[in-house]
Amino acid sequence: MRLIRIDHVSLNAGDRAGSIAFYEDVLRLRADRVGPPDQPVFLGPDGAQIALFADRAPGLRHIALATDSAGQAAVVDRLEHLGVAYKPQRHRDYDSVYFADPDGMVLEVMVPRAG
Repeated sequence: MRLIRIDHVSLNAGDRAGSIAFYEDVLRLRADRVGPPDQPVFLGPDGAQIALFADRAPGLRHIALATDSAGQAAVVDRLEHLGVAYKPQRHRDYDSVYFADPDGMVLEVMVPRAG
């Protein structure tokens, strides 16, 4: 896989409003729209964001790695070859696959959609 960047880190916040205020005040990151607890609030510029959720216990939710279509396809082929479970998901602006590492940490391999 050609790793382009770590696109975002998603966290589960115990007090999402308080966490948003913290990141805005301390790091001067601005939040996008706030939606339901199971939808992320992104803070920071595209391609370098923190995403806050509020529907699970506080902690790391996942790390998103950006790649291209060929890189994502290679990862999916490798996951299938190794018998590692994964979940594809289509988002508004990108397509992702989610899977866990041996310690249960969730990784997202994402490809921005053109257009």
